[in-house]
Amino acid sequence: MTREEAQRFVLSLVNRDRADHDLPPVKWDDTAAKSGQRHADDMAAHGFTAHIGSDGSVPELRHTEAGGKGMVMENVGCFADGQDRALDADGKFLPEGLEKIEHAFMSEVPPMDGHKRNILTAWHTTFGVGLALTKGLAIPCMSQEFTDDYGEYDDLPAKASIGAKLKVKGKLRSPATIAGVGISRVDHLQPMKPSDLNKTGGYAIPKPYATYFPKGFQTPIPVEVDGNAFRIDLPLSDHGKPGLYEVSVWAKLPQTKDLLMVSLRTIRVE
Repeated sequence: MTREEAQRFVLSLVNRDRADHDLPPVKWDDTAAKSGQRHADDMAAHGFTAHIGSDGSVPELRHTEAGGKGMVMENVGCFADGQDRALDADGKFLPEGLEKIEHAFMSEVPPMDGHKRNILTAWHTTFGVGLALTKGLAIPCMSQEFTDDYGEYDDLPAKASIGAKLKVKGKLRSPATIAGVGISRVDHLQPMKPSDLNKTGGYAIPKPYATYFPKGFQTPIPVEVDGNAFRIDLPLSDHGKPGLYEVSVWAKLPQTKDLLMVSLRTIRVE
């Protein structure tokens, strides 16, 4: 199969597995596929399997830089020998190779079943996948990107200064209802060697250092809510520290009692 044919084949595998568990299908997402392709190429070219890229990037950063505005959760599969290889842009994908990766994800058992739980998350709505081959090697590398599309959001800056006022504004769609806005920070990301990336294991989304709720809740700044539209102006500063700031939108969904991130975007702050 060509890459495009293989991508749609992987979508069919994912939706087959979701249907087997009485879950609705996910729809194709070009933006998610773009961020997934960036990561699949990176893993294949440098011989690692991880959610962090060789440039230090993480899934939500890659998704944001590809133009994504919703929430993203990632599954990855590749080889892990740390060898640099040339990508084969015109290589053909074999169905059995793609099936093998999906089968490995779905064969996981608790507590090491993160890929399977991601595939079977009820509230995922959209999906994209990056696929890469290298010259002389038939093993595919895959980066599945599951996304949650529950609203429209105004653009955020790619870069900002510490202390700047950040305008976060959007409108959620039913069945999602706005619950709050959060902001987290991690140190600026640094390039990593494949040998170190292969030791990283899973990836945890940073927890907000501040969360803002609508009026009626204890909150440093109230989120203004009009129906399912919301807005807030919040200070972009975690004790004056630079880094990668992550802005999250939280919502209530009927599939779970927990509050969920339905949008997660990154800003580089100096």
